[in-house]
Amino acid sequence: MTLRRRLLFAAIVLLPLVLLAAGWIGLMFLQQGGAAPFRVPAGIARAVSTDAASVERGRRLAQIGNCGGCHTARGGKAYAGGRGFATPYGTIHSSNLTPDVQHGIGAWSLAEFRHAMRHGVSRNGVQAPVFPYANFALLDDAELDALFAFLATLPPEAQAPTADRLEFPASLPGAMTAWRLLYYRPASPRTATTAVPELQRGAALVNGIGHCALCHGARGRFSSLAVGARLDGGRVSGWYAPALNTLTLARYPPGALAQYLRGASVDGHGAYGKMADVIAQNLQHLDAADADAMEAYLRTLAPAPPSRRDTAAWDIPAEQRALGDRLYTKHCADCHGEDGRGEAGKYPSLQASSAITGPDPINAIKLTLFGAVAPATPLNPQPWTMPPFAQTLSAAEVAALVSTLRARWGQDARPVSAADVDAWGGIDER
Repeated sequence: MTLRRRLLFAAIVLLPLVLLAAGWIGLMFLQQGGAAPFRVPAGIARAVSTDAASVERGRRLAQIGNCGGCHTARGGKAYAGGRGFATPYGTIHSSNLTPDVQHGIGAWSLAEFRHAMRHGVSRNGVQAPVFPYANFALLDDAELDALFAFLATLPPEAQAPTADRLEFPASLPGAMTAWRLLYYRPASPRTATTAVPELQRGAALVNGIGHCALCHGARGRFSSLAVGARLDGGRVSGWYAPALNTLTLARYPPGALAQYLRGASVDGHGAYGKMADVIAQNLQHLDAADADAMEAYLRTLAPAPPSRRDTAAWDIPAEQRALGDRLYTKHCADCHGEDGRGEAGKYPSLQASSAITGPDPINAIKLTLFGAVAPATPLNPQPWTMPPFAQTLSAAEVAALVSTLRARWGQDARPVSAADVDAWGGIDER
């Protein structure tokens, strides 16, 4: 076969594949809304509202959205960025949101800010999925304008952004754009799904500025989120964020969740782990009406379909069960009671604890090892604490205790092993 014929044959074979790939990429771009989301507005003069009401509204939105919590490094300047977030694809550091012209957003126009919040694309490139632009896309212009006005009032901080530490394949050029094309589908513009104003407000807070799905939404491949407002639970930063829906919240009386979100201890149940940070930094500042609206909306969400995995009951080895019983009587029963019902207003009921009844034992392991203290808030100024047992119990003893508690009052779950405790019981990177 001559060279000319070989080239012709190669072209005949490869051309359909090239056209197919081009069509596929073109379709994914269309599903993003075309090229518009990737075009950052330029050449627009910076104009910032100084209206006091708008600035105050922006402050409240930033508080509810925990903007300062994510964009402030431990011990660093407020909103100056640099806080690291460990993800499956590397460590991402938050950006500087202060009005510093060189390192912050002091040179940004309002149009740029809106674009970054809604599309996750700024003059710094396509943002990683750790930034919840899918949620912020649901904010209206007035809300985004208010946030921009508030951020402009912050002291400028000349703090250069900390470089991200990305792992392969996220470290490849264009990786975030490729991720977006494969796994992100912009939501439709916000439309009311109910005529009840309280539910509308709750949906806006949960799905928009509150971005609850970032922790409570189950993650798919390469940290992708399920389409729609599904809060089916999942692991995040070394903890399990439980599912939030009509089934999981049914065990709590009406109004309990709203009180909890505002920092109250409900029958001894207070926030712990990452949720303690969220309540301490932002949700405790919710007004009562907004907290009620969030609870009302969350109680309307349908639970996930039953898992197809094997649901056969597990048997705890008799020796491990006996050890767990002895440890519970020695270390736990004085507060939580032999029956696990706790003491109202002081010690939580283990029978109603998501750490015990939920599908993942990691929270129970961490609580046993490191103890817990709820944040001090106006609704819970002197929270009760749980002591740590990391220096008292071995990994095998923690495994026996957690397995026994979950067998008594939780699901028919696989017993926890000492290896599980060693693997899941560390202090996560914060």
